[in-house]
Amino acid sequence: MSILTIYFPSHQEQHLQPLVQLINEQLLTYIHSNDKRKKRDRQNVIALPIELEVDMASKTLTFEPQMPMFQLLLHGPMLYQLVSKLLGRYIVEHCEESIIFSLIQKRCEKNNIKPASVAQYCFNILNNDPWEPLGKKFTEEDRQRRSNKISEELNLHLETNSELHLDGYIAFRMHNYKRELKEVVEYAMDEYILDQQYEEFMTLLKYFVQLQETRIDIVHLVQQEGNSFILCDDAMLPLEIKHENDRIVAEMLETEINIEDIVISSLISASPQKIMIHAKHHEYQVIRTVKSIFGERTQVCTTCPMCRSNQEEIIPFQ
Repeated sequence: MSILTIYFPSHQEQHLQPLVQLINEQLLTYIHSNDKRKKRDRQNVIALPIELEVDMASKTLTFEPQMPMFQLLLHGPMLYQLVSKLLGRYIVEHCEESIIFSLIQKRCEKNNIKPASVAQYCFNILNNDPWEPLGKKFTEEDRQRRSNKISEELNLHLETNSELHLDGYIAFRMHNYKRELKEVVEYAMDEYILDQQYEEFMTLLKYFVQLQETRIDIVHLVQQEGNSFILCDDAMLPLEIKHENDRIVAEMLETEINIEDIVISSLISASPQKIMIHAKHHEYQVIRTVKSIFGERTQVCTTCPMCRSNQEEIIPFQ
């Protein structure tokens, strides 16, 4: 009589064999969970008297106790802990994407949004490739935390159930884990909608700028101390911008998007034929926005004394 049987969905066949190999290895070298030192010494490493039978045709794993060595009260909890830990990792690695898609589809039906667009935001949040090694460490720790959340709930389930249908379990259980994924989906939806609104507003601003007549030949956008910028005229003197006659621009900037830096509205008010950018780094958000709105009117300076010296510096950007 088997102690545990696990039924896997047919579409996960390619991931099943590596899991089987890992389970067999763990059965032979089980480490007592109450060992605080977590060391593989001869005193706490044992082979569980359990044999794993695999039926690849039906995608079924069956755990058979080896009598008379097997003792349910002793070895049962060890097996449940081992299996729940490995399945927690398995679900995060191979099932999380489909779970997220299912959650997104339910939300997108109400908002007429393509699920694939929001899914990419979710994956960036959950599995972002950070620039810093420390950031990568946090991402891996977060995946492990989600895996542990699944394992804890699954371990309780295995203690009272000798069969596990993984498809059904994923669909109707793991409430704490799926609650966290729902929060990620909600956040991703908000980010997606904000980005779409921003893109629509940028398109509107570009159209508005194209309809404007140019008022001056050139404006120099110059970076000052820190991340602040100033507009200068052709003589490199601070440019005076009159905003009282630009009510439409002011209302657009205020009602559609919260741009703290007055640079954008000042440039739109000045309506220059050419914008020469003098900055320590060209990837500041304000510069990206200026390039997006004014397009071919913008040019990055590399020849003046200030910009030549800036090319030798390495400065983090926003």
